[in-house]
Amino acid sequence: MSRQKQTLNQALAQASTYQEWLSVAQALDEHDGLMDWRSSDASAFFHESLIRDHIQQMQALRQSSDFESLAVLLQESVYRHLGELNNPELYQYARSGTKHIVTEYLDEVEQVMRTLSEQSIPNMSEPQKLALFEQAERIYGRPALMLSGGAAFGIYHLGVTKALWEANLLPTILAGSSMGAIVAAAVCNRSNAELDVFYAEQMESIHRQALRWRSPKAMLQQGTLMDERQVFEHIIANVGSTTFGEAYKRSGRVLNISVSPTRTHQKPRVLNYLTAPDVLVEYAAQASCAVPLLFAPVALQARRSNGQQMPYMSTETWIDGTVHGDLPRERLARLHNVNQTIVSQANPHVIPFITHKKQRGISAVGKHVVSSLIHTSSAELLDIGRHVLQKTPLSPLLDQAHAVAAQTYLGDINIQFPFSPKAYLKVIANPNAAGLANYIRLGEQATWPQIPMINDLTRISRVFPECVAVIKGRIAAQQTF
Repeated sequence: MSRQKQTLNQALAQASTYQEWLSVAQALDEHDGLMDWRSSDASAFFHESLIRDHIQQMQALRQSSDFESLAVLLQESVYRHLGELNNPELYQYARSGTKHIVTEYLDEVEQVMRTLSEQSIPNMSEPQKLALFEQAERIYGRPALMLSGGAAFGIYHLGVTKALWEANLLPTILAGSSMGAIVAAAVCNRSNAELDVFYAEQMESIHRQALRWRSPKAMLQQGTLMDERQVFEHIIANVGSTTFGEAYKRSGRVLNISVSPTRTHQKPRVLNYLTAPDVLVEYAAQASCAVPLLFAPVALQARRSNGQQMPYMSTETWIDGTVHGDLPRERLARLHNVNQTIVSQANPHVIPFITHKKQRGISAVGKHVVSSLIHTSSAELLDIGRHVLQKTPLSPLLDQAHAVAAQTYLGDINIQFPFSPKAYLKVIANPNAAGLANYIRLGEQATWPQIPMINDLTRISRVFPECVAVIKGRIAAQQTF
């Protein structure tokens, strides 16, 4: 390795902002000759000639003001998998981004969308145009950010959300389990202005004391190792007291928190402003953190319109959301039309088995085979155990263990907590100020390399709401006259 590249790699690791990181990443790509790769259309990972053809057709129709034909072409061009343009392999080479033709294509699609939303289309009324855009938006889908559990490791989600917020890429739909639920709740219960202040000025003042061990006597009396009152205090200090409906009205962001049942014949839940608008977020987050043996199960509470607090599903108690739904992809797809998932993964039992995902070569293949075998075998063995020991005191524990082992812990885009054996010594401990800052920095550093991909793969979905708003404004203006 040349001295210049060593210096650049060191600068990349020491970057304190995304812009600083990107500048160094571009220099490294230039050093490695990857800018030539970015400039060339040719690739084995997508249909470059199809993409080039669509660009040229859109440009020609837009320049000739043939808006009717342009609307027809747009419906083809916003297909998510057109020419395999969303192939993650396109983002595995250069650090600073993918091929320029991808950006050129997205630029043109965005220009066409904005042009059609602002201009009259022959033989199409504004309500018809609105219906066209809304249908296309539903078909294209929406992105969501999912924050895993992770105990203390989950604090790194703060750095992930900070990096995405500063890059204007934080999705409006967030889901969290366990520690991820607390971070998601803290984000979704703040307005945009409050979030600006939070990330710029208030990160150091975050309440850090979430965990408190019981005395040996209390452990025996209560049957759990930690005091649930402390984690509840932690949630209130960082999130406040609010319902899911109130949080949505305040921030415009959709908070989803996963909770798992304590009874075999109850289903796991994803709580949000649609499924549980009156449920208090602080109790949902506490339940999602209730790791069996560490914390007692939690009874959810709701607040009615008159301000009265009362039990929600009074016969049920709930535990750690990671047990059954660390990443509730199917339920987010059904409830919110999500089909693009960004996962911030910090679960201690998951991290060692996904470090190979970004690696190449024989070693990475070997790690993938081994991790797949372990994942499959453990799930199958636990499933056998469930059937053999059903209706025994061990049955609920085996059900929970099987649910954990059988899950999928990755999404379309993955931001992974860096694996370090030494870090496990502090996984169940309150961080000091330096530890908090380190977790946040790790989250930012893990997110920055993913920003080019996140920006590209979510770009069209971010333009749709703006175009719909423009069309609705045109309709309102017409009705005024």
